Amino acid sequence: MNTRMIVLLLALVLGSTQLIAQTSMQTQLAEEYLKQSEKQKKTGLVMLGSGIGAGLLGTVMFGAAWGGGSEFLGVSGVTLMLAGTISTLVSIPVIVSSASKGKKAGKLSLGIVTISSAHPTRINSQNYPALNFSMPLHLHR
Repeated sequence: MNTRMIVLLLALVLGSTQLIAQTSMQTQLAEEYLKQSEKQKKTGLVMLGSGIGAGLLGTVMFGAAWGGGSEFLGVSGVTLMLAGTISTLVSIPVIVSSASKGKKAGKLSLGIVTISSAHPTRINSQNYPALNFSMPLHLHR
């Protein structure tokens, strides 16, 4: 009876260290996904803003050349308008990928949590199985 209890206790202790290591790896992975998500979101928004700005500027340049007859201004306007349109279109998948990585950072995991309780003579710590759900909203630096 005592040997079974020792083997069971030993299996529980060894299993809990593996789960703790696994959850720390999952936490690091979630943080990495969150960092990538923020970088991609920033890149996508910069591309979107610059693309819209370049498209509008190109449209204004082309409109000014249409009425004034300046060929250089017209060609530059069309080129800038096309570059802005391409930049805007490329930014959409980047922003969508950013949202996808942000969702991967939120996860549901099973682990072991240590709960400490105070007794009049001592503080007692026990391990309990726990179901953890985490969804980071932003990156803490």
